[in-house]
Amino acid sequence: MDARGLTTETRSQRSVVRALTAALKERGLVATVRRRGVVWVFGPVGEPGADGVAGDEGEWVPGTGLRQEVWCAERPDGGALWWFWVWWDGAGGSGPDLEPLCPAGEIEAAAERIAVVLAASSG
Repeated sequence: MDARGLTTETRSQRSVVRALTAALKERGLVATVRRRGVVWVFGPVGEPGADGVAGDEGEWVPGTGLRQEVWCAERPDGGALWWFWVWWDGAGGSGPDLEPLCPAGEIEAAAERIAVVLAASSG
């Protein structure tokens, strides 16, 4: 899946994004909401101040620490909201590739899977 389905934010997206960021924080991770259902998650090495720098508007920009981006967007095959892993290794300028993670309402499952990926990356 590509990023074309991520054009507007719904109330449902805002709700699950808030729930996911809270669940990730409970697991000791740093989660920031970027825009329209986009969540950046940082492991302990990637926490603000550890290896990040201030951006143009004073916001924290991640350094080389562990991080994962996930998006909440509609599936192209039926419109249900899902969480997607975001992989930025596409061909030059093609945008990110999105891999299904789980339905958007499965907050605990999404948070646990994200936490496991970041923990495995640090070990």
